Amino acid sequence: MSSPFKHPKSGIYTHRKGVPKRLVLIIGKAVFKQSLNTKDLREAKSLIIPLLADVDNQIRLAELRLTDDSSQKLSLRDCQF
Repeated sequence: MSSPFKHPKSGIYTHRKGVPKRLVLIIGKAVFKQSLNTKDLREAKSLIIPLLADVDNQIRLAELRLTDDSSQKLSLRDCQF
């Protein structure tokens, strides 16, 4: 599991997760990065959980697009990037 990254100057925590190289063209970026808008580590740890789930879901969907697995059923939410 990724942990929040504290910006050295501002002290605000961010979430960062790299995208596998083979998926960069599909996702459109090499790193997912988002501010958690907090300086409190405990709050940052609770805020990062849904972000990690969303990033993992986007990576999983990009993998499906790469393999073009049409047997996999997708929901409407899965199709939104």
